[in-house]
Amino acid sequence: MTKYKIVTTILTLTILVTLTSCGTLANLTNSSGALNTSDSTNSSEVKDSDSSIGTITQSKADTSKVELNHTYTTRFEEVNLVTYPTFFFDYPDGWTVTSEEVTSSSEEVVLTNDRGATVTYWHFGGMRELTGRVRIYNRVDVTYAANANFQPGYVQATNYSDLGTFMVAKLKNTSTCDMDADGEFFELENGSVRYALLPESKTGEQMEEIIVGLPTFTFWYSGHISLIANAPDGAFTEQEEKEVIAILSSFRETPDLTNPVEVLPTPTDNNTVATIDDLWAMLKGTWTFEEYTYDGKDDSVGFEHFLEFSYINKIPCMKRSYPDKVYPDILFYEFSPIDEYRYNAYTYKIDSYGGEDGGNVSDDVLLIWYTFDLSNFSNGELLIEYHMSFANGFVDNYHLFRYSQN
Repeated sequence: MTKYKIVTTILTLTILVTLTSCGTLANLTNSSGALNTSDSTNSSEVKDSDSSIGTITQSKADTSKVELNHTYTTRFEEVNLVTYPTFFFDYPDGWTVTSEEVTSSSEEVVLTNDRGATVTYWHFGGMRELTGRVRIYNRVDVTYAANANFQPGYVQATNYSDLGTFMVAKLKNTSTCDMDADGEFFELENGSVRYALLPESKTGEQMEEIIVGLPTFTFWYSGHISLIANAPDGAFTEQEEKEVIAILSSFRETPDLTNPVEVLPTPTDNNTVATIDDLWAMLKGTWTFEEYTYDGKDDSVGFEHFLEFSYINKIPCMKRSYPDKVYPDILFYEFSPIDEYRYNAYTYKIDSYGGEDGGNVSDDVLLIWYTFDLSNFSNGELLIEYHMSFANGFVDNYHLFRYSQN
């Protein structure tokens, strides 16, 4: 062998050995913290793998013997007075709520059983891209475990139904790399097992990046949502497995598990609203102002008026008739159902639409919308909530109008 060939062979072997370390792998991360490999995810939000969803065998795990006697209701919307979905999930006897924390941007709830197994719900809204120093890389095999009740829908004006069908996923660690140790990947013969709520499209091998203070295996729902079950020794008992799968499967946006929220309702009778035109047809006629409350306190003096719903140049319009005042008509450009009785209609979006009333919207306002509540419509009552979202993150949700039909 020539001297040139010997040198070339040594260099090739050196490069191959170097690339097997996760220290080199860490240097291949991009600015968002995601690995530049075809099977990687970012630090917490799982991305699509190359695996085909068609290969999943969807035989729901047997949780029929798990009796879910308790229901937890998330409190982010209630505590922060913002428009955000309230979630519900059920749990059986033997599990207790051991931790609850709600901040201006996040909510975290931990259920724990007697052996120390946990189910953790984490709504993390602190940042869109989860980046930071990665301490540990895990290769994780994500497989289907059971069906899930969660049906993604609208959060304010954004439709998340494209997340698709959700599942309870089994997460099994197959190899790991500790960046604070030798920086080498090593295979796990009996890797730890977890369960998580994820879209079915997330099956396959995923690269999990552990960053202190940030969640993993999330999906984006106007904030990162993570619902994960962990066992204290990395392995669940047979009964625990049934229970955590049942808990994760019960996650939803409606209190009644037997009546899940319809993501995009379609007209089936005269009382079903799918578009703003349907809503306007239901609200046809004149409505009389009855009450205005601000932050729950009556402030009705001077607000007496009538309300009508019509169109201006084919744009839905809400007209207010005061005895001694003139207010501009309110035009609506976007519409999104919340549930069977409540609907959002959007009148202003910065740099997009609205503002025809001559500059009454300040520069720091991002979005203005109304929520129409038809829960007591059969008794001739209409509730309208007024909302404003500001650039500093504050959302004004304190205005409520009540009307009766003439």
